[in-house]
Formats: sequence, C-alpha cells, structure tokens
Amino acid sequence: MPELFHIVYVSFSCSQLSEKELKDLLTEIRRKNKSHDVTGMLLYNDGSFIQVVEGEKQILKDLYERIKKDSRHENIVKLVEEPIEKRTFPDWSMGYEVVDYKQVSKIPGYSNFMSSDNPEELIKGSTKEIMSLLNSFKKYT
Repeated sequence: MPELFHIVYVSFSCSQLSEKELKDLLTEIRRKNKSHDVTGMLLYNDGSFIQVVEGEKQILKDLYERIKKDSRHENIVKLVEEPIEKRTFPDWSMGYEVVDYKQVSKIPGYSNFMSSDNPEELIKGSTKEIMSLLNSFKKYT
C-alpha cells in the first residue's frame, strides 16, 4: 500500500485574482486532484495562498514540483512535508475559502506568518499548530 503524505505550502499570487479566476483555478485543481486521489484545502487571502494536499507520496512530490513551476504564483515556501496516518480532508477534492484577516485572527493557533521576513524559521517544528489552524478553519467556516 502506498505511503500517505501531506504537504503544506504558502505562495503569493503574481496578480490579484478575480472571483471568476479563483473559481476557474479551483475547478482545474479539483479535476486534476480527483484523478490522482489527492485531497486537501486551499485558503486564499488578498493574494496569499496556503494549501494542504494529501495523497500518495510520489504523486505529491510530482505535484509540488509542478506547483513550483506554475507561473501564476511565486515565493512558494513548503511548510510541512511528512507521512500521515489518515487524511484530514478525505471528502474534499479540494476545499477552498477566501479569508480575510478579521476571520483568521479569531482562529485558535493563528499566526500572521505570511507577513514575516522569514516564514520558514517562524513555523519550523510547528506541524501540529499548522494542522490545528487548518482544522480550526474547517470547523469554524
């Protein structure tokens, strides 16, 4: 049985996306992820993305390499890559939500790492906190 993994990363849009562009992007992501048995969640806030993807290890590694080459975003920072026992988002081909600062600042475990000069250092060793943030968001929205 293939090893189950998740990858969590942040990135920044090269341009401000309209709601239609975001919906088109989500449609594309969902179609591709479903065909590869990849699940996860995508959060978007004013040009910033945080995404968690779950699936078989090699499929995720290949996916992340494609993500890094995608010209629609830049400054991609991988926060977490590790094996998992089970999916956190098993029923989502890709959940999605536009969030704003007011919403996320109320979620337990929130940290404004997106504005940090060194986000990798800020969250190093924070896998549980990152997943808590994502799960809290899922729960409260």
